[in-house]
Amino acid sequence: MGIFKGSVTLSRYRLSGQPPSLEPQWLDQRVRAHAFRDIEDSSEEMAAGWVSPHDFMDTRFAQAPHLVEPYLLLGLRVDRRQVGAALLRKYHRLEMDKARAASEDGRLSRRQRELLKEKARQDLLRRLPPASRVFDVVWDTSRGQVWLGSATGWVREVFEELFTRTFQVGLALLTPWDLALAAVGSELRAALEEATPMSLEAGEV
Repeated sequence: MGIFKGSVTLSRYRLSGQPPSLEPQWLDQRVRAHAFRDIEDSSEEMAAGWVSPHDFMDTRFAQAPHLVEPYLLLGLRVDRRQVGAALLRKYHRLEMDKARAASEDGRLSRRQRELLKEKARQDLLRRLPPASRVFDVVWDTSRGQVWLGSATGWVREVFEELFTRTFQVGLALLTPWDLALAAVGSELRAALEEATPMSLEAGEV
């Protein structure tokens, strides 16, 4: 869910190094260089890039500022096409039927069947409109902390790869242990390591 409205599902990160620059002009150039590129008229299965967090169609960041120092506010737009197995089987069968009808003996080699399956998949990808999803991103450049509005594994993978490619710095996912340790401080680390779950059942302590 989104950071800017509604309920929030978060993944929290810290930078694993230092980016080449934190100057607003450099950040803006990097964001625009990796803005979302539409795949509507192609057969690509997935595309990911930055958009305005307030308008997933705004790849020029014209609707609202994305640099609000010390924060960088972005939308991670991911467009994906998925060809269902049953649909692919149907069109693969149609392609094989046409190829058998055109051959002398009506037989197809394994290699031919594989090529026809890929042809059917590519044809379907070109005809299927991609589904768009947008995930909010906030980077506190003063503290090196980053928030992603999703905890789904594949979304995190796409985000981490794009963030690293854009800003030339890696990310380290903050686990509940990391957050708990940051809250209590290193002097209470031993007590935290010995902590056990507490039951909230009535009558139990």
